[in-house]
Amino acid sequence: NTKEFLQFAENCRLDTHSQNLTVSLEADIDLTGTAFEGIPIFSGRFEGNGHVIRNIHISCDGSNLGLFRYLTPSAVVRDLRVEGIIMPGGSRSFIGGIAGCNSGNIENCVFSGTVSGSESTGGIVGINQLTGTIINSSAEGSIYGSHFIGGIAGQNDGVIISCDNFAKINTTPQQNSVEIEDITMDTLTNSESANTVTDIGGISGISSGVIRQCTNTGNVGYKHMGYNIGGITGTQSGYINECKNYGTVSGRKE
Repeated sequence: NTKEFLQFAENCRLDTHSQNLTVSLEADIDLTGTAFEGIPIFSGRFEGNGHVIRNIHISCDGSNLGLFRYLTPSAVVRDLRVEGIIMPGGSRSFIGGIAGCNSGNIENCVFSGTVSGSESTGGIVGINQLTGTIINSSAEGSIYGSHFIGGIAGQNDGVIISCDNFAKINTTPQQNSVEIEDITMDTLTNSESANTVTDIGGISGISSGVIRQCTNTGNVGYKHMGYNIGGITGTQSGYINECKNYGTVSGRKE
């Protein structure tokens, strides 16, 4: 139940708590009115069994935020649907519906709702690291931010296979605005203008990893705003195979 779930999240503040642990949901979880701010770190197996964690609402300041903040290389999250709003304040980097930072395996998961961040923001994960794998998962709703924004992953260094994005990504002028506090040295050196959104994609904003058999049907970008906007990725130096885009792609350049 919800009380047990919140206690589990609290226990995961200790990074050793979830090692070799299997968590199996036997009912839907409703987080309405709770102070839930994410499961800090998870290393075990989380079996959703097709259940829903609904009404998640994360609005605290910080980065690396989602249902899970960090999924380690041994972590597995499967067969889970998450619904709600993840809209933190402060630094707002590495923001995702399922995980802020994923080094493990996410399979058959869905996020439905709103995800908002500044850099590296995605419907499933903020950043999918080198050992991270996302399989047969999808996002729906609305995703927006300033740099490295994607329907599945904001930044992909690992593997994304057979995933679908239905969410709208940066499709209004308000979602394309950049605040002065969001501008970093990396932003200044890697875009023609700091005051613009960059690297926005239907599957991943920026990718140096593998994206295979993925489909984007969500609209990406707003006309005349933003650089490096793509149906699959905004910028990529990795491998893309058997992917399809059906969404409208808009931007200023590239």
